[in-house]
Amino acid sequence: IILLCAVIFIPWYSAFKSTTDEFDDLMFRVKRYERVIASRDEVLLEVEQGREEVNALGYFYAQETSSLVAAELQKRIKVIVQRAGGDITSTQVLPHKDRDELLQITVKVKLSGDMEMLRSLLYDIEVEKPLMSIEEMSVTPKTRGFSRRSKAKKKAQSDKVTVTLQIAGYMRKDL
Repeated sequence: IILLCAVIFIPWYSAFKSTTDEFDDLMFRVKRYERVIASRDEVLLEVEQGREEVNALGYFYAQETSSLVAAELQKRIKVIVQRAGGDITSTQVLPHKDRDELLQITVKVKLSGDMEMLRSLLYDIEVEKPLMSIEEMSVTPKTRGFSRRSKAKKKAQSDKVTVTLQIAGYMRKDL
């Protein structure tokens, strides 16, 4: 009788125990998911507050389209270059690029001035809000032509330079 009970009771008890353990594990998971779901509103509120804080910092352009951002970027670059004492030769808006949650709007600018103008320009771009970044830059010296007094007819260098910049501004996609 004991052997018969052991043959029937032990497997049944093992199956019952594993089922109750599995049930307890599933109940623990359900309660954890319920806590996560209950905190969903809090998380969404924190995300929205974070977005508002980032927008309040003024790092991104707030215009509605990339064309408006490009126009604003060109206008800001023109003001910065004039304030630094340079002359813009040409500007060109390049196609925008997707960068995760941001759109990168790039303007290619060719300008001329001296080295002090370049230093001032780079500083002003660095501290400007909304943020601007220089994606590409080339600086070439301007020459005056040939020196009449030099027998070797070497070019005389001046402190004037021609600068080509690709300046990027950013806007959020979710606006």
